[in-house]
Amino acid sequence: MIPAPWLARLARHALPWIAALILALACRHYAVLAHARAEALLQQQTSFRAAQARAETTARAALDQQQRRLRQLAQNEETRHDHELETARAAALRYGAAHRVQPANSARAASPSPAPTTDHAASIRPPVPAAGVVVSDQDVQACSEVTAYALALRTWALGLDTAVTLSEEAER
Repeated sequence: MIPAPWLARLARHALPWIAALILALACRHYAVLAHARAEALLQQQTSFRAAQARAETTARAALDQQQRRLRQLAQNEETRHDHELETARAAALRYGAAHRVQPANSARAASPSPAPTTDHAASIRPPVPAAGVVVSDQDVQACSEVTAYALALRTWALGLDTAVTLSEEAER
């Protein structure tokens, strides 16, 4: 069957217009889709930024809390160490008073007259008592302070594992 001539002529003139109309509708469709996607991305970006700001605030608060806790622990340890140091100093003073080498004749030691001079060139000096070693009070205090510090440091170091374990459990 042969189409009518007016239909063939209409198809020849209308076909480009129909194609242009279909192309315009497709462009409009994809423009609307692109606009909708752009708005969705803008909303997503806004929500991401808000979530990031909340996360930063939460992290900053957690960090501040952790720093306050660590400062408090440090202050407690410092106070405990000061107390232990005073205890060690007092113990060193008691030890020094109890174990000090005493002169044989205390009355002679209290005398204002100078001790008689003796010539040690030809004789052997009297030995130091075998009961102890003579050290100065400053040396005893220094040893006591260093020992107290070392013991406090050891206690602190042993407590690190416990503190880390407790903070990890608290985070869960």
